[in-house]
Amino acid sequence: MKKIICLLLLMSFLKIQICFAIDYSSIDIQLSSVPLNSRLKKDFSGYQYTITNNLNEKINILSAQIINGHDGNSAYMKSEAEGGIGTTWAIAGPVGLFTLGIGWVAGLVATPIVWAVQNSKNKKTRAESLSYTNIVPMGYLNSTESVTIRTLVPIGSKPQIKLNVMDDKKNLFSITR
Repeated sequence: MKKIICLLLLMSFLKIQICFAIDYSSIDIQLSSVPLNSRLKKDFSGYQYTITNNLNEKINILSAQIINGHDGNSAYMKSEAEGGIGTTWAIAGPVGLFTLGIGWVAGLVATPIVWAVQNSKNKKTRAESLSYTNIVPMGYLNSTESVTIRTLVPIGSKPQIKLNVMDDKKNLFSITR
């Protein structure tokens, strides 16, 4: 009877050790930098997370959070509110007083040009910001399947991801990278 109890304890201990061994080595999380081409690059750096399931079974992503990450919409709102027509008239208004109205004429000519340039930059920034969702899709991830998440972080900082994952054996583990 003692041999059976010892064998059962040893087997349960080995099973627990195997469950703890899969948490970090079996789920591959890669972080790579993504170059930005619009006005977003003045305030943000782009990053891409790739989460790959290297287990022989599916896993369930229960919760996930990207710390220090921003979605493209909030980043676009911040970068959109820069200069433009207001700055043009802040310069042309006072200059018009000293140049007997020539500054005002220059402001009237410059206004549609400045508006067109600003509108073009806003469209380019908006198009680029749409791919940065900052949302990790929840649910099952099959073996060798991967998921990609794009996020923006303020310049000078790096994102960090926290995942709570459950495997088919109902073992729950948490990963922070």
